[in-house]
Amino acid sequence: MCTLTAVPAAGGVRVAFNRDEARTRPAAAPPAVVRAGARAAVYPTDPASGGTWLAATDAGLVLAVLNGNPPGASRVGTVSRGTIIPALLATGSPGDAVSAAEQELELEAFAPFRLVAVGREVIASLVWDGRTAEIDSRLLGGAPAVFTSSGLGDHLVTGPRTGLFRALTAGPPAGWPAAQDAFHRHRWPDRPEVSVNMSRATARTVSHAVVEVGPAGVRFAYHADAPDAPAADTVCELPLAAEVRP
Repeated sequence: MCTLTAVPAAGGVRVAFNRDEARTRPAAAPPAVVRAGARAAVYPTDPASGGTWLAATDAGLVLAVLNGNPPGASRVGTVSRGTIIPALLATGSPGDAVSAAEQELELEAFAPFRLVAVGREVIASLVWDGRTAEIDSRLLGGAPAVFTSSGLGDHLVTGPRTGLFRALTAGPPAGWPAAQDAFHRHRWPDRPEVSVNMSRATARTVSHAVVEVGPAGVRFAYHADAPDAPAADTVCELPLAAEVRP
């Protein structure tokens, strides 16, 4: 349950993420800068798993994990999906991240998920459906990207949410950041359960983050509730490592 979008920005990329969770799940700790081997990274921490769903590193890499809910899925993981990103923080590119996930993680221990790795020019993903893993990689180019999931079934929300995103970002690139923000705030009054800013009896959008990767650094802005709800904001800045700056 979550929605990620990525739009090209001047010299980099802008990633936004709505995290959807059970209403009973404890609130996450806000993002902080940490060391991860030779790399520095910034991410919020989920107290239930000790892991995270979204991180950025000084390699200019953004990593995100969305739960997978394919039709007929029944696999229950023995290891939290929140541990996936911390295991990949030392990687330096989207391709390296998804390759490391496929080769080094014991995928059979996890419930279905989608790992998305975003660089300034490339987006790569690994989809684990509980049986097989599929890797995809493409240039970010001039087109916005969207990935989404729902505990109701990913197939029930992908069409409506993707259609809305395409409509909102149909204009010129200068308007894409504002369209991206509008998308993540959007809720259909008669369909809150399938909305991007979702709400239903047992779950809701619990946080919103915007990660901007530019030529010199990363800005991680975190809002500790749904994007249209009042809440505490945390902003962390992380300079890019010297070897990855243009």
